[in-house]
Amino acid sequence: MSDHELWNIASHLRTNFRYVDLTHAFFPGQPKFSMLEDQVTTRLFTVDEQGFTVDRYEIVGQWGTHVDPPIHFVNDARTLDELPVDEMILPLAVLDLHKEAEEFHNLAVTVDHIKAWEERNGRIPDGAFVALRTDWSKRWETDDLYGIDAEGKRNCPGWSLEALKFLRNERGVVAIGHETTDTDPGASIDAGNFGCELYWLQEDRWQIELLNNLAEVPETIGALIVASWPKPKGGTGFPARVFAIVPNNAE
Repeated sequence: MSDHELWNIASHLRTNFRYVDLTHAFFPGQPKFSMLEDQVTTRLFTVDEQGFTVDRYEIVGQWGTHVDPPIHFVNDARTLDELPVDEMILPLAVLDLHKEAEEFHNLAVTVDHIKAWEERNGRIPDGAFVALRTDWSKRWETDDLYGIDAEGKRNCPGWSLEALKFLRNERGVVAIGHETTDTDPGASIDAGNFGCELYWLQEDRWQIELLNNLAEVPETIGALIVASWPKPKGGTGFPARVFAIVPNNAE
């Protein structure tokens, strides 16, 4: 070990922890919110012709695994460049409700779900990131994130307003994340009600949507999440790169 504290921490993390990528690779034709345009990728330069490769990516901000800053739903709220880097490394708590979501696709997280998690794992720490595991990310390959039924209705899990108020006011949570395209469950979306997402962003909080691989992260306290993104001036959303750091002995 060196005499430098941060270098020692980096060495300790590499040796005693594993890293889980929580990010989908984005591409033209991927699953998306119905109102969004598809990605267009254009090859501008190639190694064979110019000696280097450059592509132009035409995407909407909320593309693939992405960050929603408060400005996404709230006028004059914080933009991407105003979210500080010290919010990008946070304690991670994973609410594992994948069995419940499989049984009832329009599941909405309740305060009781959160309290049951705390009975198993201890109190959610102040300043945490809380991720909702529903295993909906496994539907990415089949583009079935909305669970559209024969009547054309959406059937997908999300949060409840009561749960988000509890996380905000009682636990001081900085950010949330989920594997779905929206904060609100499918039945609410069909009704044109995005009240959960509106509340969270109105509270000057941010979120990550379309998380991946939460099944590989144990719900027990002890993990960290790292979420980062580009810094467009006045940015209203952008693809993010997100990963978890998990103790090797965590199950």
